[in-house]
Amino acid sequence: MDQVPRRAILHIGTHKTGTTSFQHWLRIHHERLALEHGIDIYEGLFQNNREIALLCADGSKQYPTMRRIPEWSTEHWQGHVAQHVLSQVEGPAETLVIASETLSFLRNPAELSALAKLLTTREVTVVVTLRERSDYLRSWAEHLTRDGFTLSDDPNSFAYVQPDSWLADYDSLLAAYRNQFGQESVRVVDYEAEILAHTSVIPGIMKHIVATTDNLPEWHGVFKNSSKQFSEMQKPFLQRVIHRLTRR
Repeated sequence: MDQVPRRAILHIGTHKTGTTSFQHWLRIHHERLALEHGIDIYEGLFQNNREIALLCADGSKQYPTMRRIPEWSTEHWQGHVAQHVLSQVEGPAETLVIASETLSFLRNPAELSALAKLLTTREVTVVVTLRERSDYLRSWAEHLTRDGFTLSDDPNSFAYVQPDSWLADYDSLLAAYRNQFGQESVRVVDYEAEILAHTSVIPGIMKHIVATTDNLPEWHGVFKNSSKQFSEMQKPFLQRVIHRLTRR
């Protein structure tokens, strides 16, 4: 009998698409997800599991996380974190869900190759949630400002939020992951469509992870960053969503 390959599910964001809520939901329901769906959750060393992206980053672009963890590029830090990541990736879990929006910053072939090397013992599926570009950049700019960052005029900066920002270049993001892991291994979740249908992205993400979403743990009302996310559920936002979807 052929052995079923062990899976790694990467949820790579993007930012400002309900990622924190999804990660919170995974954590509070990890026991039930393991028991009923055979899913284990990667337990990171840092908020939002951001250390994995830093293990793979080549330094060509700066991330907010690099400022918060200035030792990220040191040999000691890299070795310690790699050991932690591999202890879970190479563990017994049949399906390991790794959720980290910082992974959406990875774009260069060398960075994606480094990520793949961490996951060589598993069959990888990548799930990415994409939001309408102008709304995403507006929300990202607000997030940066709240966190004390100054918006930048440098096109290579994570704080550059003009319409041509590399952060909203979804084509390059998808191409980078598809080139590394395969066309069929990258699944896209439409943020606006999921919010309109469910007021949450959780069902839209989980349909790429489990056989059926009918018996998932309760996901209604799971909002982290609640003040911002709640405002996006209000009527003006839903009106914009409906308008965009009807124009497609």
